[in-house]
Amino acid sequence: MKALIVGGCGFVGLNIAEAILRGGDSAVLFDANPLHTAAAAAFDALPGELAVLQGDVRDANSIGEAFSRYAPDAVFHGAALTSGPEREREAPAQVLQVNLLGFVNVLTAAAERGTVRRVINIGSGSAYGRHRVVGQGPLQEDLTPSAPESLYGITKHASEAVGRRLGDLLELDVRSVRLAAVYGPWEVDSGARDTLSPLMQAALAALHGDAVVLARRDSQDWVYSRDVAAALVALMQAPAPAHDLYHIASATPCGVMDWCAALAGQYPDFRYALAAGKAQASINLHGDTDRRPLSGARLTADIGHTLPDDPAAAFTNFLDWMDQHGAFWEKQE
Repeated sequence: MKALIVGGCGFVGLNIAEAILRGGDSAVLFDANPLHTAAAAAFDALPGELAVLQGDVRDANSIGEAFSRYAPDAVFHGAALTSGPEREREAPAQVLQVNLLGFVNVLTAAAERGTVRRVINIGSGSAYGRHRVVGQGPLQEDLTPSAPESLYGITKHASEAVGRRLGDLLELDVRSVRLAAVYGPWEVDSGARDTLSPLMQAALAALHGDAVVLARRDSQDWVYSRDVAAALVALMQAPAPAHDLYHIASATPCGVMDWCAALAGQYPDFRYALAAGKAQASINLHGDTDRRPLSGARLTADIGHTLPDDPAAAFTNFLDWMDQHGAFWEKQE
């Protein structure tokens, strides 16, 4: 496989690159940001072949150069602005251009090149909008309505429809996924993400010797970034998937409090507690209630891939990554 990862220097993109390189295949990272030096050093030790091309997904010529120069046969599209309310208010056109029109540029370039076997559009459970917190039971791709409310969710939902339509018109195999909330290695504050995960916030506090105060004890379908990457690669390699939309989610819920307990085992001076009295929470949980989980049953039934269901094992792996690559979170000059 020679994979073009659009948004390859971002959180999920770096995890996809790591999985592909570890398997001995080729990865081309296309991103507006350069590859972090810590990630570059780690990837150099893996057996696959790595290339990095800096460019703007909004520029058709820029993305076209990536296809012309490297002739990928697989495309993971993950370039996006994970916008919060302030960015939506101040720069809505930028969000739409990157998240939606950038995807159009990628599909057009893929069709023109003619070497691409499949495009995977990396979307989000935010496409469900209010249905993520209203109702009961796991959300299912063919049963739960989509009602996105944020510009991020709206663009992610729209990109699925764009992928279906242009896939038909341009004769491309386009599949979309909706990710549950992701945590783990290579989460990066690149300027494109306004909502850093609560687990990264807690990890940074532990590394810096800061105490953590949580507003509540959450339990949600947090999904480990390396497991997400493995699922995406499995979907890319599946011979003939039956659907154009899949969830990627963990079957076993966990919470930020669980992660804090694991951090305390690794960093003895780390302290954490639930907010009491008038104490202010120090971690942004991005909501007052737990989200409904995404069902991963379709992915398992169709291509035979099931995500691991052991959060404790994921925590151990994440702590090991922090020991090796914690400097990744330091600001690059």
